[in-house]
Amino acid sequence: MSTLEDLQKFIEDYVEKLKPLFKKANLTWWDAYTIGKKEHFEKHEEIIKEIKKLHNNKEEFEKVKELLKTEIKDPLIKRQLKLIHDGYLSSQGDINLINEIISKEVKIEQKFNNFRAKVNEKILTDNEIKDILKKETNSEKLKEVWEASKRQGEIVEKEFIEVIKLRNKLANSQGFENYYIMSLEVSEQKIQDIKEIFEELEELTDNSFKEVKYETDSYLSKKFKIPINELKPWHYYDLFFQKGPETYNVDLDKFFEQDILEISKKFYKSIGIDVEEILQRSDLYEKEGKSQHAFAIDVDREGDVRILENIKNNEYWMNTTLHELGHGIYWEFINKNLPFLLRDVAHTFTTEGIAMFFGRQSQNISFIKKYAGDFNEDYLEIYKKLEKMSKMSQLVFSRWAQVMVNFEMKLYENPTQDLNKLWWDIVKKHQLIDFYRDKPDWASKMHFVSAPVYYHNYMLGELFASQLHNKITKEILKKDSLKNVDYSGNNEVGNYLKKSVFGPGMSYEWNDLIEKATGEKLTPKHFVEEFA
Repeated sequence: MSTLEDLQKFIEDYVEKLKPLFKKANLTWWDAYTIGKKEHFEKHEEIIKEIKKLHNNKEEFEKVKELLKTEIKDPLIKRQLKLIHDGYLSSQGDINLINEIISKEVKIEQKFNNFRAKVNEKILTDNEIKDILKKETNSEKLKEVWEASKRQGEIVEKEFIEVIKLRNKLANSQGFENYYIMSLEVSEQKIQDIKEIFEELEELTDNSFKEVKYETDSYLSKKFKIPINELKPWHYYDLFFQKGPETYNVDLDKFFEQDILEISKKFYKSIGIDVEEILQRSDLYEKEGKSQHAFAIDVDREGDVRILENIKNNEYWMNTTLHELGHGIYWEFINKNLPFLLRDVAHTFTTEGIAMFFGRQSQNISFIKKYAGDFNEDYLEIYKKLEKMSKMSQLVFSRWAQVMVNFEMKLYENPTQDLNKLWWDIVKKHQLIDFYRDKPDWASKMHFVSAPVYYHNYMLGELFASQLHNKITKEILKKDSLKNVDYSGNNEVGNYLKKSVFGPGMSYEWNDLIEKATGEKLTPKHFVEEFA
């Protein structure tokens, strides 16, 4: 039987090896995505390979498995050993195969990072594409821009399918049916649980989504002066029908033409959270070579938290800034007295839930009225429209998540099938868009490469956000209605999140953390109550 000192020594030795590599990996990743040059991606690739090599040690993996079989009374020691075990499990197998996968992944990510759509020899940024899809009324021009963006799928398709097969080969060598199942296992999730919660969510929201989809199609039919059955994917204001068109004629952008960073700082400060230092460390505006996406990162688990954005003063980036800062403050307020391995979010979807919880404020009439300066609109009219808009965007996203999750599961089950057909069959089933073309449009979604077996966590995050919203609204703010709730100016909201969600870090498994924070395990019922 191992003594407590033996267990602590094993963990300390492991952390001593991991800690410098962890920081280097994050710094090289930051450089790769903010600068975008080949050498930065190559440096990041080298460090990732070193981390994989560390966890590839078969002897130490067997040792941690044996240690976990012993009686361990200290819950934090046991938790750290479980996390070490999962780190080793994800990296077992042929190290040459693992390195080959990493090299191919990095090359594909670099292609995504450097891709810019081109229409009539004009290069378009992602921000410009979003703007065109939202404002253009000519169907042919919309199609042109939509197809130009999708070309990145054709660029990476062949290499990406190779990566899928190699990932599966690695998973098979460890006794897993495929990489999807293995990835869930090492992130403390089960495929059957994911299937059940998504099936329940779809069933509970089915009628509401069909109503929203019909209303949306009717609006677009009138706007583009075409029958509903002639609507195509490029008519939905978005490259993937991920958020939904602005069918209610509310120009939210005009409310955020001022400095959205200042709005964000004021809002967070009003609930007792200062985000100034996070913003000072961040990279916030467009520049050549930089990733066009947005993310947050905790570089060292010691306070170096940053976000990457490409800000414009509009509603999209207002939402995104509140969202990314939500990630940032989660890391910022994890108890720094916890052991290094536990100084992380309880699960990737709990941080997504926090980010979504705050991002939703950009469509909250109370938030807009408080922070948008001169508000001379008809309050009641906008409130009603925003309520409908919020419902639509959440239901639309829930179906988009169904597409991503169901496609990715089937992708790993059989990567040699007709993936182009599979993609559009799933789109038709879940998003009710009847369209097909024999192109790898699925491969234009970067998440499949850079964040595999991840997308379900966005939807679980939305469920968690609604669960938190319910808890805070009813028990902290003492309100009966979940609609139009204003968190601003209430330090109790910030204090509750810091103490009950952020502070514990990874001390508990995710469902235990959620139950301790909200009084119940994760459930879709609050999301359904709020939006369906």
